[in-house]
Amino acid sequence: MVRRSSMRRIAHLLAVLIRHAVAQGLTISVRRWPKVSTYVAVADLSGPQRLRSLIEDMGGTFIKFGQMLALQPDILPLEYCNALFDLLDRVSPFPFAQVEKLFIEEFGRSPRDIFDEFETKPMATASIGQVHVAYLSGRKLAVKVQRPDVDADFKGDIRLMIAAIRLIKRLRLKKLYWMVEPTSEFVAWTDEELDYRREARYMEQHRQNAKRNSHERVPEVFREFLSRRVLVAEFIDGVNVLDYLRSLEAKDKSVLDNLKSTGFEGNQFVYNVLQNFLGDAYRFGMFHADLHPANLLILPGNSVGYIDFGITGVLSRYSRQSLVALTLNLGRGDLEGMCNAFFKVSAMNENSDVEGFREGLKKLAEGWYELLGNQRRLTKNATVVMFEMLTLSRKTGIFPERDVVKYIRSAIAIDGLITRVAPGFDLGHHLETISNHYLKWEARQSLVSYDSLLKWSTASGHLIRDGSFRSTSFLQQISAGEWPVRIETDETGKSKPDTLRLRAVQLAAVVFAVSLFIAAPGGQVRFGVNLFMAEALLFAASLIILLRTIRRLLQES
Repeated sequence: MVRRSSMRRIAHLLAVLIRHAVAQGLTISVRRWPKVSTYVAVADLSGPQRLRSLIEDMGGTFIKFGQMLALQPDILPLEYCNALFDLLDRVSPFPFAQVEKLFIEEFGRSPRDIFDEFETKPMATASIGQVHVAYLSGRKLAVKVQRPDVDADFKGDIRLMIAAIRLIKRLRLKKLYWMVEPTSEFVAWTDEELDYRREARYMEQHRQNAKRNSHERVPEVFREFLSRRVLVAEFIDGVNVLDYLRSLEAKDKSVLDNLKSTGFEGNQFVYNVLQNFLGDAYRFGMFHADLHPANLLILPGNSVGYIDFGITGVLSRYSRQSLVALTLNLGRGDLEGMCNAFFKVSAMNENSDVEGFREGLKKLAEGWYELLGNQRRLTKNATVVMFEMLTLSRKTGIFPERDVVKYIRSAIAIDGLITRVAPGFDLGHHLETISNHYLKWEARQSLVSYDSLLKWSTASGHLIRDGSFRSTSFLQQISAGEWPVRIETDETGKSKPDTLRLRAVQLAAVVFAVSLFIAAPGGQVRFGVNLFMAEALLFAASLIILLRTIRRLLQES
């Protein structure tokens, strides 16, 4: 049953749509809709401005949708993308009085009582909250505060979406089944963003993961000022990518010259964004899943600063391996490899059309690549590729897992960024290069993992024990004359010392020492040497002597 708040939300959306329809000159009786008359006319706005105004007036989840559209110049004309950029950080702010009220509700004190200095005018405003600058003990902080009505607005939209999904399923509207999965994902993402405590946990883990990466910086969280609706973090000084794009559009030389002086280079910066994203996903199984320009900062040396971790993807090791394969095969144009990797991270049932997906992908790929000799080069925008692949998956009843959808969505956002910042960037080549690098890294890691070391340790013990017994048997064969040993004499006719038998005796001594070592009580050698290391070293020494002895015996027999 739809709640009263949902009905109010529906009434609000209808009123907004009617208002904009009136602005377009449609003949609708405003008298029947008294609330519509309270709106300011928007008839004098351009098409791009009207679209931005319509989305902003709808509020809630529609602003998030508009933010996604702002990054896709291949889907919308450039002037529309530029107008929608304002939805990333210039949504209408809410007054400081409401900020103060929220702080008192959460912490029992006004922000002016908590911080040494608190700027009442927000530096950035978005769909869920706004950011204020504050100072405490000489440190500059970013204070993120949630909108007072966002919880009700978003939950109202979510209830409407859930009701729509249930209606589609109940009426068995198969042509609309494709909406079920992405709508469910969007509902889950939105619910994550409404709790800043979850975002703080993600941010802290990302910061830990990025410690050894000089091209990735994540701010520190101040937990003493953390709640569901307030998040305080370190302020990172850098040029916002969104401001950079605006400066490009306005040809603002001051910002561009300032970036140039820090060594900024578009291709290198987007390469670092791509490498950080794939590295976080492949190495740690956790990645920033909301990579729009307002969340990325340009730092000196083309390093990347990250903010707003409200949406974060978490991948299992199995999913990581499949996504590496999917990304690698996308870059090199291996369609069969793409299919196999995609199937491994997707849900399928008896109605899934696997062969239909394979054939559909072959047809789509004809427009994705160009042939350079025997190799395929990805020329189509990755956003289009991903959208067409997802559309094909829905048509054939093959649905990727939730966090895989986040991965694809992040890849689409990065591609939109590349299109704007570095249009000549060879995405396919770099996808293949970076994926190959992490495949080699994974192979090296698997050799020194805990499980591998445990197996090596167990195997080394068996090898040494087996080697001891087999070497003893071999020595017995030598002494019994079962191995042919040539006896040489000197000029007087006396036999020369049998050097091979001498080496066999030396080998016996080493094997005997190893056997005593294995049989020793406890798992630790004196002088603090680890059992596994000592086993390996002694076994290697005895094995070398054994092999040299056998080789000489065979040569001289």
